[in-house]
Amino acid sequence: MPPSFSQPSHPATPRTHALPVWLVTILSALAFVGVVAGVYWTVNYFHGGRHGRPPSTVESPAAKAGAAVNPVQKFIEVSAVRFLEDPKNKEKILVKFVLTNHSDADFNHLAGNVTIWASTGGSEEDAEGTFAFTTNLKGFDSKELTEPLVGSKKIYELPDWQNMTNDVQITAPTS
Repeated sequence: MPPSFSQPSHPATPRTHALPVWLVTILSALAFVGVVAGVYWTVNYFHGGRHGRPPSTVESPAAKAGAAVNPVQKFIEVSAVRFLEDPKNKEKILVKFVLTNHSDADFNHLAGNVTIWASTGGSEEDAEGTFAFTTNLKGFDSKELTEPLVGSKKIYELPDWQNMTNDVQITAPTS
């Protein structure tokens, strides 16, 4: 009787050296984080990556570093800044804003300078413009004022209200 050879119940699979699934997951996550970090670094490197505000090209005491702070300044707020075309001269821009006194003292001949900054990416290099104001303001009062904007930009180049910040420097009264 000839010897009988039996067929194996399942075919033999060749051995491969595959990495465990958990290790592939960790390596993929690290590669993804590395790519994102590389893109972030590259964008910041080529766009300057500045986190501070360099000096403005618009000349204003509020924009100058190291200017003395008036003691009244902590009580005064400039808010609700809006830009308008001057109805008499379409080339001029007016700034409409609300000036608020957060103290109980009355301020006669209150004066100050305001510098407008865009708070969007890549726009921290230059001020958008400046304006000055002079008014009388009673304690815990607010007043809406309109002043001309000093700057070189057109009205459509200025930031929207939600994309700007302002620096205020009170120049009078001195106490």
